[in-house]
Amino acid sequence: MKRALTPTQSRVLAVALLLGALGLVVVMVYVPWHRLHRHYDAAIEDQLDRTARYLRIAAQQKNVEANIAAIKKLKSERYYLTASAPALAAAEVQQMALAIVEANQVKVESTQIAPHKDEDTHRRVAVNFRLRAPLPAMQKTLHELEAVAPYLYIDNLVALSSVARVYRPTPGVEPDVQMQFDLYGFARIPAPGVKPR
Repeated sequence: MKRALTPTQSRVLAVALLLGALGLVVVMVYVPWHRLHRHYDAAIEDQLDRTARYLRIAAQQKNVEANIAAIKKLKSERYYLTASAPALAAAEVQQMALAIVEANQVKVESTQIAPHKDEDTHRRVAVNFRLRAPLPAMQKTLHELEAVAPYLYIDNLVALSSVARVYRPTPGVEPDVQMQFDLYGFARIPAPGVKPR
């Protein structure tokens, strides 16, 4: 048996249904609108951030140009190998290194010229060395190799001890250490039509 609603209940129910329908319409319109605005707000904020970064970079242009001009005046050629031909540049690296190695009384076990790599306007020339000496002499040699001009760089360094596990140190005698590494320097690649040195 159905019970009829009173006029007051009918009005309350009608108002509730109307408010529910209006709420549903508001949600259906507002939620997508709000999401769309959040997306555009984030995009605008990102563009403003990029613009601010670009303006900061552009403001540094004069300083950067002044620094480049100052660096050009420093005659940077002295930091590069004088020879640009791969074999001659490798010989130059080897000659510089051997002078330092011999001055520190380090034994050269082997040297091998590695293939060169051209990087833009520079040529990377490497020589692989295997040396043996007491640790203090080896440390001094490595330091001097990286402090010389033109600049040389040590890469792929492997250090091996020549001491057995049951080694008993003798006072005043340093055991030898074997080191293998790539020593490389940079040479400038001559412009097309210029004869390499």
